[in-house]
Amino acid sequence: MLRRFPEILVLCLLATAGALVFVKNDDPAGPPAAEQAGATSVHELGPKPDPDDPHTWQTSDQVPGEIAPPVEPGQRALISRTKRLDYSPAPGVTITGWDARTPRGPVRYFVTRVKWRTPGISVDVAHGTRTRRVQPVPDMLSSTPGVIAGTNGDFYDISDTGAPLGIGRDRNGLLLNALDSGWNNAISQNTEGKWHVGELPMVAEVVGHPEIDVTNYNSARVKVDGTGIYDWRFGRSAGWGWTDLQTRNVRWVRVVDHEVVATGTTLPNRTRIQGTLIVARGALPSRRLAELTVGSTVRVRRHLDGEVRMALTGNSLLLKKRQPTVSDDGEMHPRTAVGVDRDTKEIIILVVDGRQTFSRGYTMLELANMMKRLGAEDALNLDGGGSTTLAAQKRGHLKVINTPSDGFLRSVPNGLVVSYNP
Repeated sequence: MLRRFPEILVLCLLATAGALVFVKNDDPAGPPAAEQAGATSVHELGPKPDPDDPHTWQTSDQVPGEIAPPVEPGQRALISRTKRLDYSPAPGVTITGWDARTPRGPVRYFVTRVKWRTPGISVDVAHGTRTRRVQPVPDMLSSTPGVIAGTNGDFYDISDTGAPLGIGRDRNGLLLNALDSGWNNAISQNTEGKWHVGELPMVAEVVGHPEIDVTNYNSARVKVDGTGIYDWRFGRSAGWGWTDLQTRNVRWVRVVDHEVVATGTTLPNRTRIQGTLIVARGALPSRRLAELTVGSTVRVRRHLDGEVRMALTGNSLLLKKRQPTVSDDGEMHPRTAVGVDRDTKEIIILVVDGRQTFSRGYTMLELANMMKRLGAEDALNLDGGGSTTLAAQKRGHLKVINTPSDGFLRSVPNGLVVSYNP
C-alpha cells in the first residue's frame, strides 16, 4: 500500500585548528539567499504529508523535517566554507564536496558535473532485474560496465511494493515503469542527444478497446478509476497493494500470447506474472474490463511520448529556464537533484546531506536556488531523506561519498548512473 554556483575565485577566511586557511572556491559564490536565517537551532518539525497527495511529499520515507528559521532581510547567506574533496574519476566527470557554515546551520553537499559530449561518457537509469526490486545504490550501480558515479533516483513505495512512483526507461530501450500523468516530471534524453526536464507522459492502450483507459504500467499502484498493465518485469504480483487495499470494484484479466486466459476479482499476490496482467480499479473501469472474456484476442501497447532514449522521474521541477518553480522554504531534508546546463553541456547532480549535526539539509527553495547558482537551466528534485546517496569511483573502488542519514545504506529501486567506456 502506498504510504507513505559562472565560476569565480573567492577567498574564504576560516579558523581551522587555530590557523588561518585560505581556500580557493571554484564553485558558486556561496549558498543561495534562501539560506539566510536568524537562528541556528531548530526543533519544530514539519507537518505530516498527505499520503494521498504525492505532491506534498518531501521524501519517500515521509519523515517530517525540521522547519528552517525565517529569512532575515539583508542577512549574510554564508559564514564560511571549505572544500572537502575535488577530483575527476574519469574524463569529463568532476566531483566536488563542500562544508558550509550558514546562519541556518552547517551544510555538507557534493556536486557532480558530467560533460555529456565527452566520448565514452553516458548518463543512464540504474535499476535492478525487476521494477520492484530494491537494493543499496552501490550494488545497483555495480552492474553497469564502466560505472563512474551514481545516485538514488525516483520516489518509491517504500512501505509496500518497493516500486518507483513515476517513469523509468534505460538506454537499452527497456521501459521499466510508467504512467500517463501525475508523476511525470522527468529528466530525459531523446534519440538526437538533446536533454529535457519536464513532463513526459506515457501513451498506452488496449488495441481495439479505446474505452479502456490505461493509466499505469508496472507502477506501484493503479490510479483510482484507472487501469494498470503488469508483466514479469515488475516482479511478483502485489495483490491489494496495487489498489491501496481497495477490494471492491476491482477486476483483473490475464493475457497470454494475446489471448485472455483468465479473469477474476481477487488480485493475485506474491505470484509470478505470466503474460500480461491487466488490473482495473473502480466501478467503470471494472465493467469495461469485464468485456474481455476468456478467449478474447487482446493486444496491449505502451510507450513514452516522443523519441525518448532514457528517462527518470522525480516529483517536482526545481528550475525551468533558470527560474525557480518551487516556493517551499520550510522543511529541511537530505536532498538529491539533477539539472542540465546547456551552456557548458553538463549534467549537474547535487547531493545534500541532512538530518545530522554536521549538515542540516536543504529546503526545496534552497535546493532550487543552489542548482541555479551551479549553472543549471532546468532542474528536477529526486528522492531525498534516507535515500540520498552518492557513490563514485575513488582509488579504484566504488565508494559512498556522502553520509546517508539513516546511518546505513537504504535500498532503493532505481537511480542515475554515470559510466565511462572509451
